[in-house]
Amino acid sequence: MWRHYIITAWRSLKRNKLFSSLNIFGLAIGMAGTILIAIWLQNMLSYDRFHKNEDQLFVLSNLDTIDGEIHAWKSTPRILGPSLEKVTPEIEEMTRFLDGKNFLFTSGEKRLSGQNGAFVDKGFFKMFSFPLIEGGVGKDWENGEGIILTEAFAKSLFGKEDPVGKAVKLDSTDYVTVSGVLKDLPPNTIFQSPYYLSWEYGRKMNGEDVRWGSNTVMTFVKLVAGTNLASFNAKIKNFIGEHVSEITNKIFAEPLKNNFLYNEDQNGRFVTGRIVLVRCFAIIGVLLLLIACINFMNLSTAQSEKRAREVGVKKVIGASKKKLIFQFLTESILLSVIAFVLAIFIVMLVLPVFNNLVETRLSLHFGGTIWLVAIGFVLFTGLLAGSYPAFFLCSFKPIVALKGVVAHANTKINARSVLVVLQFMVAIVLILSTIMITQDTLYVQSRDKGYKQDGLMFSYMTGELKNNYLPLRNELLRSGAVAEISKNMSPVTSRSSDGWGMTWPGSTQADEKTDFLRFGTDADMVKTMKMSLVEGRDIDIYKYPADSSAMLLTQSAVKIMRLKSPLGALIGANGGKWHVVGVLKDFIIDQPFDKVNPMLVFGPKLDRFNTIHYRLNPDHPVADNLKVIKSIFEKYNPQFPFEYTFVDASYAGKFKETKKYGQLSTLFAGLTIFISCLGLFGLITYMAEAKTKEIGIRKVLGASIAGIIGLLSKGFLKLIILAFIIAIPISLYIMHRWLSSSAYSISISWWWFAVTIVMTLVIAFITVSFQALKAASANPVKSLKTE
Repeated sequence: MWRHYIITAWRSLKRNKLFSSLNIFGLAIGMAGTILIAIWLQNMLSYDRFHKNEDQLFVLSNLDTIDGEIHAWKSTPRILGPSLEKVTPEIEEMTRFLDGKNFLFTSGEKRLSGQNGAFVDKGFFKMFSFPLIEGGVGKDWENGEGIILTEAFAKSLFGKEDPVGKAVKLDSTDYVTVSGVLKDLPPNTIFQSPYYLSWEYGRKMNGEDVRWGSNTVMTFVKLVAGTNLASFNAKIKNFIGEHVSEITNKIFAEPLKNNFLYNEDQNGRFVTGRIVLVRCFAIIGVLLLLIACINFMNLSTAQSEKRAREVGVKKVIGASKKKLIFQFLTESILLSVIAFVLAIFIVMLVLPVFNNLVETRLSLHFGGTIWLVAIGFVLFTGLLAGSYPAFFLCSFKPIVALKGVVAHANTKINARSVLVVLQFMVAIVLILSTIMITQDTLYVQSRDKGYKQDGLMFSYMTGELKNNYLPLRNELLRSGAVAEISKNMSPVTSRSSDGWGMTWPGSTQADEKTDFLRFGTDADMVKTMKMSLVEGRDIDIYKYPADSSAMLLTQSAVKIMRLKSPLGALIGANGGKWHVVGVLKDFIIDQPFDKVNPMLVFGPKLDRFNTIHYRLNPDHPVADNLKVIKSIFEKYNPQFPFEYTFVDASYAGKFKETKKYGQLSTLFAGLTIFISCLGLFGLITYMAEAKTKEIGIRKVLGASIAGIIGLLSKGFLKLIILAFIIAIPISLYIMHRWLSSSAYSISISWWWFAVTIVMTLVIAFITVSFQALKAASANPVKSLKTE
């Protein structure tokens, strides 16, 4: 019986090549989009879920009241992990994870730079399922004399040679031995590092930070199987306060498997973050598949005039309604199978581009349960897409069907009209969301940054630059390639430090929990970055030796400190007293979508410099300037290649993620509108078939082609307008949620809606007009010859 159904279905597909092709193509596009979203979201949902003992792995976090609000954060003191492990039997293993500095690797003639690895404890390789393919974690690694490389990094450094046991020079000073080679890490883990150095090496290099108030590392623990998390958290809650009474931070553990998705806190709990993105795109994936199925339904019912006689004949010769339904469902499943094969081909074709868009390494794998999921996906899509056409076509009465007369389509609300409205409603919401994200990004990009980006660059202080900074500075200024230069704590586009516990004239105990960003300079920061001084002067250690302990405050800092006369005020911070010499206009160093936080700019006594900012001389070509600067950097830091970053490029990187979501929204909005137009094409075809004789009569009576096109088109344009009206409140809700999540964002504008409805109506009219013109131009003799 099933063989008969399949043969019949195949013959039907061959007889209706155009509609079959449109059905298959529409379904394939919808399936391909859904598959792409599915494998991307599956990758996100599987972050660090592949570890053998995932239910025993946790990340330690802090909890405290800052600026009057409860906050949680995932950085902890370096001393916390080992101290807690010694006295807590529930902890089976522990590791700290700290991003390493940018080392220069040298092996023979090969030199590699720009590689940021990590410092970890030996528990790292016991806790996480990252297999070593060569060597292992031996005593040399534990003592700080070894290094573990990933397979790809080892190949870059040693080629095809066996790297284990070979020496590698780090920067221009230390040698370490390759202890082991780690299999390349999967893309779905937060621990993305090309190499791993032991914590002991970091201690030898920088000393051990034993301050309980310095939160600079992530700490991970593996708990003994069966440990009750609530009891464990209650036990460790006040651990820091037991060592330093003035610190009020509370410690708690969160499951590692939630770490990636729940990365933002609300009221001291990690309950939101990337999980919102997962839910949004999961909904988009479902809607995309649903719209493809709706398109199938409209195209199938558009053939009702042809299929009606077939149904009538089969019913007359004894076919039951149940068997006819099975036949049409078999047909839709066959179409679904063909569409799925085409969808897989489309996915494989566009996957490299999609990977670049979402910045990960996704791939299609078929094996085991994946085949069952694929079969279920095809069956579900086929049944969903074919359900309405099957029941619709099988509902025809034999006598009426044999006459070739079916229920005429009109502009009144019916099932097919509802489906079209639903399709375009989703498309309109996605188009409006795309416009909103794009305009919001452009608006924030144009925000006053508090400094000038043109010609401003920075380089990190690698190798000998710290010791040779003063002659480097002087020669760069003498060269004429650089107009201004300043030494700073971090790039002006990157927040590197913050803290609380500051005191100032008139401060209270409650003020100690006010959080300030920290920045640093030696001299000429205001001039180099073209910032604005509200009052006072810039820090300049070369002109004013006492400026070693000088400080600049931003306007937000002055406001929150309630200082009426900030110049000369003494600020207690970082274990010393700092005198205020100037007040700066606020500048953006954090995320541009957020509010500007208060900042303290410290003089060189803090000595945490790792960045050199310099502004190119605008009177010379950029290429000439860079050539001169490169030669000077290489003179004072010969072991390291000259590396630089333009500040405007670094700032643009802050919008990378938002732009990615906008591009994804654009992509899926485009697919939705395309599939919706296929459905509209199916419905206008159905309308043209149903009104064939009416059109013939109207033409005989003198109706113009334009009038007939208007007759056929106006009903659909009304449906688009109805879809737009329904989409407005949904879009407003989404826009409000998106924009209210940022402290600095654009206001909703009426023209977004005007552009969307005009664009949608134009696209729909072009789609409808093509088939309407064909119907209006037909010879009326053919449509009336049976009358």
